[in-house]
Amino acid sequence: MKRRGLFIFTIAILVWLSAFLAPRLVLAAPQERPKGDVKCMKRTAELEPPRDVMPSLRGLGGREEQIEPARKLKPVCPNGEVPITPSDPRHFIKGNPLLGPYAQPGPPHPLPGDFVNKNLLLPFDQVYWKREGSTAQPNSKSVNGSGDPPCNGVAWFGSCFFYGTASEQRVADGGGMTLEIEAPSVVLDGGADDSGHSIGEIAVMSPGIAGGSLDDVEMGFSVAPNQWGDSHSHLFVYHWINGGETCYNTCDWNQVSSTYYPGMDLTPLVGQHVYIGWVQFRGAWWAWFNDQWLGYIKDSVWTSPTFTGTAQIQWYGEVASNNGIPPKTQMGNGEFPAKTTAASMATLCDVDAKAWVCFYRDLQATGATHVSYYNIVNHTSFGAVRYGGPGQ
Repeated sequence: MKRRGLFIFTIAILVWLSAFLAPRLVLAAPQERPKGDVKCMKRTAELEPPRDVMPSLRGLGGREEQIEPARKLKPVCPNGEVPITPSDPRHFIKGNPLLGPYAQPGPPHPLPGDFVNKNLLLPFDQVYWKREGSTAQPNSKSVNGSGDPPCNGVAWFGSCFFYGTASEQRVADGGGMTLEIEAPSVVLDGGADDSGHSIGEIAVMSPGIAGGSLDDVEMGFSVAPNQWGDSHSHLFVYHWINGGETCYNTCDWNQVSSTYYPGMDLTPLVGQHVYIGWVQFRGAWWAWFNDQWLGYIKDSVWTSPTFTGTAQIQWYGEVASNNGIPPKTQMGNGEFPAKTTAASMATLCDVDAKAWVCFYRDLQATGATHVSYYNIVNHTSFGAVRYGGPGQ
């Protein structure tokens, strides 16, 4: 009887343990796998992340901003593996607020860097004209290339670009911001070759930009139906080398995070305020997204000169439209920035790598390509702007 009682007691204990541990086994469920063509592969990046934490945010000369951080997502790959986005042979155009028009017949293709640097870079004051005491906007003339729809923004092959942009000219080790992830509506009128998109991003620019060389690293969200295959918001990275275009997400990119990756669907983070940025550290430009290091681009991809610091940072919304006049695509969340519910970019900051701080100073200048479609409002809080519009 004693043995039987011991046996029953043991079975009861095992049943109790099974019931007790079951919820915990759910919490330790296998990690989510990436969707679509993205594969998990062993991490091959050579460099180790700079530190465990991102550069801390600090306001200088004003009130510290209290922004609720974005939710953290689960890893999509096991430890030691990273999600890899396959390269895309198609050419998707990318703009920059400092680029002037190039209205030529397509198909779109990368232009020589020397041509871009010598002929297309615009003066800072022309782009960032919305300053205290100044209300004069540069004229937006309608231009178009052969067979292209008319454009009263910045013509680029068959597309028309518009910006709501902020910038600060400052020598630093990088830059960052708190970006609200949006999902703007993008209307395509150019068929399968339409490169129409709507973007919110940061661009950390080279010291040579004032002397006529476009070198930068960029990151943000993008809605581009023909590029991503859906109308969702996606994470992207990009860079320019000596005035020359590269490609989205894969060119010179070294993936580090097992959670976030270029090309990923950002739908779970729409409406969230995500801390993003770039910092120069030990021979590479390191990108961070939310709570993790995303990956890096080595300094060695830039040759003359090597891009190892910044003299200007841009934070902006960008629309590329093939709709003619007016554009039909939204920027931000589609609301004009006069509304407090419009899309926001906050804590516009520059990195001091030695102090490991991203300082925001509220010294940004702003500009907009065509305020009837898209606009930007400065100083909505210390170091912050609102931007966007419906486009029609």
